[in-house]
Amino acid sequence: MRQTAEAANRAGGGLVVTVERGDLTGCLDQVRHLRQAGHYRHPVLLDAARYASDDRRSAAASFDERWIEGQRELGLPVLTDSGYLAPHDTAGCLGILERAARLGEDAIALLPMHPYWLADPHARGNLVRYVEVVGVPVAVVLERTVAPVDPVETLRGLLRLLGCAVPVIVLSADLSALGALSSGAAAAAVGTGAVWGDPDPGRPERPRPWGAGQPSVLIRQCLSYQPLPRVEAAMRRHPDNGMWHCTCSTCAGRSLAWLIGQPDPARAHLALRHSAEILLDLRTELVGPSVHLSQRSWQARCATAASRLREVGWARQPMLTHWQEAITPPAIPRLTIPAPRRPLSRRRPSPAVPPQAAR
Repeated sequence: MRQTAEAANRAGGGLVVTVERGDLTGCLDQVRHLRQAGHYRHPVLLDAARYASDDRRSAAASFDERWIEGQRELGLPVLTDSGYLAPHDTAGCLGILERAARLGEDAIALLPMHPYWLADPHARGNLVRYVEVVGVPVAVVLERTVAPVDPVETLRGLLRLLGCAVPVIVLSADLSALGALSSGAAAAAVGTGAVWGDPDPGRPERPRPWGAGQPSVLIRQCLSYQPLPRVEAAMRRHPDNGMWHCTCSTCAGRSLAWLIGQPDPARAHLALRHSAEILLDLRTELVGPSVHLSQRSWQARCATAASRLREVGWARQPMLTHWQEAITPPAIPRLTIPAPRRPLSRRRPSPAVPPQAAR
């Protein structure tokens, strides 16, 4: 966590710390040390991850009061330790929202849900209505599933939820976090571990800069993580491609070749720093005062990224296509063309009669 905190230790950064193996106390102690000894002052959220373990809790499970109070003692927002929200579990959804609302103004209702809640039009309508009626801020985590969930419909459901009158946070979102932020999310988090959920559940896992084996780096122009050996091979095939030069503060305008040449202990840490800086820079560039314009900017970047991937022969990223399809252009009103008028008579009025009196 120390290296991740260092990478996110800049304006606009923050951390979501996830409990490992159900050790709630250990997670609270980690963050206490980070605050006191590490002097980390950026926003922090704690995720109990009771929805992701082998013995995961259901949405009906009560919150752990020690977990709630532990977050308050650290001066953090209270993220509920919600259980898994299965499809059609209306009572569970309302239960999480209502119990979170009773905790007070510092509470955020965690909704770890099956993508059905966003992909199904009727379910998404109910979800938005419940969230708006209860009025408590929510944090969404989506279970990673494939069939029969339509990833484009899932993203459309997310956009609808982000457009509601209540603040919405998107957790464990990978690069779709940028799309969520562009669409009005109050905050979004990119996972650094095994991904339980993502707003685009139809796409395969992708390499990460912090994973086992060779680290990966985020290539800004491609909006994708690529393992360093793959980057090195592409640089040899396309040496004149401008995407290899990076202006982040870690790379300082150098070619990514310098990072590839670093020794093993340092390479993974530098890759993480590089990727975190690119993410935060993209967030700054994408998010503006107009959600409509920010969405269009993200949509255009997805199209450009797909083109840049093809340039160097890298695999297509379905996420890029799904976001382009989900952000539909505004409807253009159809123009009604009036029927042609009857041709005017060729007969000219008499010079002796004023024009307005002509018959």
